[in-house]
Amino acid sequence: MKLAECKTLAAVVATTVIVSTSALAAETIGTTGTYDASAALIAAEQVRQNVAEPMGMGTGEDAVKADYVMTESSDESLDAEMQSELYAEQLLLQHNAQLAAAAKAQAAAQAVTKVGDVVTEESTHYIKGAHVGNFKLTGYYGSGVTYSGVYPKANHTIAADLSILPMGTKVFINNTVYTVEDIGSAVRGNLIDVYYNTRAEAAGVTDRGWQFADVYIAVPV
Repeated sequence: MKLAECKTLAAVVATTVIVSTSALAAETIGTTGTYDASAALIAAEQVRQNVAEPMGMGTGEDAVKADYVMTESSDESLDAEMQSELYAEQLLLQHNAQLAAAAKAQAAAQAVTKVGDVVTEESTHYIKGAHVGNFKLTGYYGSGVTYSGVYPKANHTIAADLSILPMGTKVFINNTVYTVEDIGSAVRGNLIDVYYNTRAEAAGVTDRGWQFADVYIAVPV
């Protein structure tokens, strides 16, 4: 029980005692018209005891001790409840963060890499010339030099069948100009392997199915 509640209860008891004392005083006057003060005080004390004891107030010191114990117990329960709620909230936030990270990773893994959708600075210096054919597209990544001896670059390097596209040939695939700088053991016929900086981008070329594109010789302007 809070201290404010104890004070309110004490005030109610005091008011009850005063009212009861006045009532007893009136009754004590009786038919004789005289007032017996000692009888009134004794009666008031009995009223106070009858009211206080059933309500668990006891003496003033006992009431303070009981209120302190009840207040302390109530505060501990409230603290425990707040700690539990905070812990549950933290767990929920962590769970939501994990779900968001997993969803982001899954979306990145399943993203489709569109070949030739970047207009590079080099691409602005060429126009589409003769149509070479329709090619199946794949993606690869890695370190080290290419078959031509240069380091690969994204949006620039491709591997091709040299019998169809000789080394150094520049071609348009959609809006990007690529240069044949590499070969591959599985790169045969009308298949072009496009270089990317990351595994996810390379895998994204075929993750959702094969991509095909019309390939044109790039003619300088």
